[in-house]
Amino acid sequence: MKTYFLFMFFTFIQFLQAQQSDFKTIDFTKAEYLAERYKGEELTNLPILAHHLTYTLDTDVERFRAIYYWVCHNIKGEYGLMQKNNRKRQKLKDHPAILHAWNHQFKRQVFKKLINDKETLCTGYAYLIKELSRLAGLECKIVNGYGLDGSMKSKNLDIPNHSWNAIKLQGKWYLCDATWSSGFTDVTTELFEFDYDNSFFLMKPSIFIKTHQPVDETWTLLPEK
Repeated sequence: MKTYFLFMFFTFIQFLQAQQSDFKTIDFTKAEYLAERYKGEELTNLPILAHHLTYTLDTDVERFRAIYYWVCHNIKGEYGLMQKNNRKRQKLKDHPAILHAWNHQFKRQVFKKLINDKETLCTGYAYLIKELSRLAGLECKIVNGYGLDGSMKSKNLDIPNHSWNAIKLQGKWYLCDATWSSGFTDVTTELFEFDYDNSFFLMKPSIFIKTHQPVDETWTLLPEK
């Protein structure tokens, strides 16, 4: 048990160093305060929400921190949508035209659930991070690929199963995953529990790649071999 604790402790320290090394002089207290101040705000007017979260902050990384922190503390994962999406995508994986049409229709359902109930799946998290960032004047991308858990390997997956974000700060791209930062779903009750995990905020690419493999390898952000 002691060995396991020490391993987890040093892993946690590595995460903190990896994600904060480029911004070690930045204090996120004000950004997080704003995210808490506007907790519970509706998503019916995203420009106003982005303005409230960012207009008094001095740096891009603080503005992004406020957006990311707000999303992770206000948007719930929706287990039913995730299961429906996985089943349908598996069923239609050999019929790309039909799958594309269904994806287009399903995105409307995901967006409606996000706006009305503040519940979504990874595509909704990634969309909201991107849109709020854009409204705050930040360059942000949605990255599609494979979210790997435990012994899962991308080569064993038929189709991409996850989306996350890349954010450009001070001329450099960084990776983050608001879905995995926000919390978890208890599969026995299918209820979402907020449980913020800061490790997926601007995580070092060499660590991020262990659980996130993008379809476009450019977004590994790893040095070319």
